[in-house]
Amino acid sequence: MKKFLVTSLAAILNVAAFSQNAVWATVENIDKIRESNEFKTTFINLHADLVFYKAFPKSKQRNLQNVYEFECTCHETELYTALHKVPGISSIEYAPKFETLELPNDYTSVFTGNWALDLIRAQTAWTYTTGDSAINVAISDQNYYINHEELSGKVTYYDNTNTATKTHGTAVATIAAGNTNNNVGLASIGYNSSLSLFRMNYNDMLVASYNGARVINLSWTSGCTYNQYAQLIIDEIYANGTFIVASAGNGTTCGGANNLVYPAAYNHVFAVTSVGAQDNIERTIGNPNTRHQTNASVDICAPGHNVPLTAAPGWYINSSGTSFAAPYVTGTVALMLSANPNLTTNEIDSVLRISATNIDSINTAYIGKIGAGRLNSAEAVRIAYEMGLPVEDDGNNGHGNDADGVDDSNPGQGHGNNGKPNKKSLNVSNYQIYDMTGKLVNIEYAPAGMYLVVDNGVLITKIIK
Repeated sequence: MKKFLVTSLAAILNVAAFSQNAVWATVENIDKIRESNEFKTTFINLHADLVFYKAFPKSKQRNLQNVYEFECTCHETELYTALHKVPGISSIEYAPKFETLELPNDYTSVFTGNWALDLIRAQTAWTYTTGDSAINVAISDQNYYINHEELSGKVTYYDNTNTATKTHGTAVATIAAGNTNNNVGLASIGYNSSLSLFRMNYNDMLVASYNGARVINLSWTSGCTYNQYAQLIIDEIYANGTFIVASAGNGTTCGGANNLVYPAAYNHVFAVTSVGAQDNIERTIGNPNTRHQTNASVDICAPGHNVPLTAAPGWYINSSGTSFAAPYVTGTVALMLSANPNLTTNEIDSVLRISATNIDSINTAYIGKIGAGRLNSAEAVRIAYEMGLPVEDDGNNGHGNDADGVDDSNPGQGHGNNGKPNKKSLNVSNYQIYDMTGKLVNIEYAPAGMYLVVDNGVLITKIIK
């Protein structure tokens, strides 16, 4: 990655020494800016050294190719103010500060069973599929022990230049799709899926998506406020067909459990908060201060209180955090894609919501703040599987019959559906109809499109109007 360094008269510092005091800004002509007297004077007066480079070199959007990250030895507010004084630099925003979402104080005991997989009905999900190595689960995190016994043979991509701490990323990756049925350690919901391991930033998310990842896990926060550039990156990734799962926050994140946390709160990101073994939102039942994030951005709940995991080779422990809830959803999406590779991102979203187990009655204080309910991997995979089944033949060869009112004297061709089998007729008025965003609709008045027919939370079929 090409970097530019502007040095003040105070000192010459190694680029690697720069802290995360950074902003993002749009620059139409970087060479012109770099050579301008206004730019040089601004940072000499600031008594700060500066490094800047393209923030999103992997983006295919022209406007994002003009976004640069500026880092300095000063405070980011000083940098933010200084850049506003330079002509040709616009749309200046504070850059994210990436932090993982774990609770280290909960590393307490070695587990004897995996209640989390039991709660989401993993074993039933595996009766439909145990995953496919062709489905790559992308993990964006700090770093990873790639020679860990639960990762060995699973990793299809890893950046050897990554020097960050390895425990958090290892825990997340092994929950999502670690080695399973190998007589070692613990089982993973993603079972036979493969893993692609990326660094914890937005540009690496682009790399993952354009490398073919169908689902990516983000068990981190990049801040507590909306950032227009980050949303554009996420929109690009989602449009490229990658489903994005993110941790919602750990209760104290961003000042409180009711507050929004990013990237989970961005549009096109599926936000996950935590439950315990009794579908309890509060880790200590009766104490609301022990819950993780509960707000309007949450899409679903998954096991995240005192879950079994491994953070390093030979180290198996329990821990809490939405960092560990999110990968249960990510691994489930991998199974869904294994059962039905033709699922779109919108369909994945809808199936996860429709299949979720409603836990409002157990958590009445948080109704409206915990999404569709608790992840039910078995139902999600079953629905995905059945959505991929071929439609049934109703025996109509195109000649018509008395029941459908078609003139039998007009024979037509093939099956009457361009030669393809027809679905048996269904009285949809007897069921609930959802659009592909998971919204309940009246099919009579709904626009043309694809819809899901559901009977008491169970998918019957999908129809096209």
